[in-house]
Amino acid sequence: MKEKTIAQVVVEVLQAAKQPMSAADITQAILDQKLYEFKAKDPKGIVRGAIERRCEGLDRKDSINPRYFKKLAEGKYGLANVTLQ
Repeated sequence: MKEKTIAQVVVEVLQAAKQPMSAADITQAILDQKLYEFKAKDPKGIVRGAIERRCEGLDRKDSINPRYFKKLAEGKYGLANVTLQ
């Protein structure tokens, strides 16, 4: 079975939460539920980067499609109206 990407795991966390979350809260949920094994010292930075690369309205040099997320007020992220591929 193919390992899920961070973006796919974030989608699962946000779907389960049914509400916007901060990158720190999303990271903590991933760690608590053992949904992804991070090999980096800064998992929150990795999660934030993965989210923002696929965020509607954020145009970064490393942005990719499809856009799964949207950035909301107070540093929180929610799901865009996109389905996982």
